[in-house]
Amino acid sequence: MEYTETRISKLRDYLLGIIDTLTSSSKYQINADFLGGKGDYSLDKIPTENVVTKWVTGVEIHKDVYSFRSRKSYSQDTINNLKNIGFFEQFENIIKSNNSKGILPSIKGIETIECLNCGTLNSVDGTEATFDIQIQITYKVDNNEEVISLWKKLLQKKISLQMVLCILQVMN
Repeated sequence: MEYTETRISKLRDYLLGIIDTLTSSSKYQINADFLGGKGDYSLDKIPTENVVTKWVTGVEIHKDVYSFRSRKSYSQDTINNLKNIGFFEQFENIIKSNNSKGILPSIKGIETIECLNCGTLNSVDGTEATFDIQIQITYKVDNNEEVISLWKKLLQKKISLQMVLCILQVMN
């Protein structure tokens, strides 16, 4: 699979469009698992249980959770610090609005995108600070072909419907 076809790559493309509307600078980068210099961003996958719901039809709802981090200038200047936090407030509002309008990343089966928290200050190193907000996407995975194949095998072996239902209960 090409890296451009991965969920994180497609989410990155989606977030580039949002950042473009929030900043006048084009000198930034959204990296994966790497936070560069001031003004850059990083999209880091957080390990979580990804299966949310599983149906006997083979359809599953999955989730991915990401930390979206940025490095920004930091000082005792209240206006600068309000702008930093205000950026994440606007970012969260755009994600929420886009989700309700169905404007979602181009990810197969995607159902929702949401921010799990507001943007917060994570750490300070001199005149730079790291900010962080968690993003969750949910998407549908269709394993229908696997289920159909299993049913065919069970029927070929002349397993009764009652036995199949017992097997399905054990699987869930």
